[in-house]
Order: sequence, then structure tokens, then C-alpha cells
Amino acid sequence: MAQKKNRDGKIMRKHSRIKHLDNFLKKYIEPLDGVTLITPGVIKVGKGTGENLKISWGRELIQGSGNIVVGCKLNATSGNSNQEVFVSTSNPQKVKDILIKINHVKKNN
Repeated sequence: MAQKKNRDGKIMRKHSRIKHLDNFLKKYIEPLDGVTLITPGVIKVGKGTGENLKISWGRELIQGSGNIVVGCKLNATSGNSNQEVFVSTSNPQKVKDILIKINHVKKNN
């Protein structure tokens, strides 16, 4: 199989990633069936302290007016850095279930 120069497995290398995000994505999100592409967005500086990585559920991504679910958005925070992560998947609920299982999301979201 040909290696894609802008990818590390399913993770796009267009932008750099905040601290510990690569490890989280490779361990929990990349192995899921149905996940075809993970695209980290631009890092933004916000207010915050600490060095622990926190991942929160953003929303499902819907294409067009046909309500076709094409993936989901996650929000990652580490220290004062924030980054959106777009996950292209046929089943966003699996991603949300993983976040709930590892206690990164409250069940009522």
C-alpha cells in the first residue's frame, strides 16, 4: 500500500497537535471501525491552566440538506491551547461512546 505523505495512519499532518493529542487519537479513535480520517484543526490559544489533555464532544457533522451524517467534531484542550479535531466516520456514536467510556464526556451531553 502506498504511503500517503500528509498522513500518519488515519491522522492528517496538516497542522501540529497539542500536547498528548497524538497519543490519544492513536490509542482510542484511530482503531475504531468506520473511522476513515482524523483531521486536527488549527491550535488556538485560550485561557486555562494545567497540562492534562481534556477531550470533549463537539457535535455530529451533517452534510447538505439530506441530513447525511459524515462524522463528528471533538474539542481538545491542554493547558491554554485549544484545538478542534474533525473525525470522518460512518458512526459518530462509537466515538462518543469511547469518550464516555474513558470518562472524557458526561453521559448527558
